[in-house]
Amino acid sequence: MGKFLYLEAKRKIVEMIQGGVFGSNDKILSERELADILGYSRMTVKKAIGSLVEDGVLYKKRGAGTFLSNEGHSNRFEVGDESPLSLTQGIRIKGMESSSFVESFKLVYDDPELMAVFPEYFEFFELIRVREANEDKVSLQIAYFPFRLFKDAHRYDFGSFSLYDYMEYKNKRPVKFKKQFYASRVEDEKQFSKINMRPGEYVLCIEYYGYTDQNELVEYTKSFFNPEKITFNVETDY
Repeated sequence: MGKFLYLEAKRKIVEMIQGGVFGSNDKILSERELADILGYSRMTVKKAIGSLVEDGVLYKKRGAGTFLSNEGHSNRFEVGDESPLSLTQGIRIKGMESSSFVESFKLVYDDPELMAVFPEYFEFFELIRVREANEDKVSLQIAYFPFRLFKDAHRYDFGSFSLYDYMEYKNKRPVKFKKQFYASRVEDEKQFSKINMRPGEYVLCIEYYGYTDQNELVEYTKSFFNPEKITFNVETDY
């Protein structure tokens, strides 16, 4: 459980931000002060702060300390290569409740598309979730991961437990991603009605492949977004 401590500390720091302890561009408490308040070692707090800096929730000024970014004022959620926050962090930093519910979780077999993505496997978990901000539906997520790598995944409730925390527990957390961004027309009315989209409308999509630090592909996910809720921030080559 030791490797999860920084994630717990990270969540508690986010809770402090949500609670208004720090305002936009305010300097946060020092690592030592946070360690004393939260009851973790200074190294654990340092790792949690570093992770929040990577997420873009915090930023550092040389010689001045660590500060809260000002990402909480837009009415839309920003996603993409150049977005400073994950969707979950973006929702939380706006003072909203981030939640998800599992629409479907099942095994699929011998799917040609998935076997092309994962040539070494033929059995896969398919996890379909709807992401919400204050019960407002923002995203439909369809994730695939090999059964042979995550055989006990069916024991977990991924509506309340992070898929990536579970993958980290299995030493298979993806840390590198290949992404594709595109827009497509809604065809499956039943599925996309979950994010208030109708046939013929355009839905935004991020399709990504998640690799471990050993370059092992462990995840293939399609995330669909209602364009009224989302701004894509994508790096392009000119």
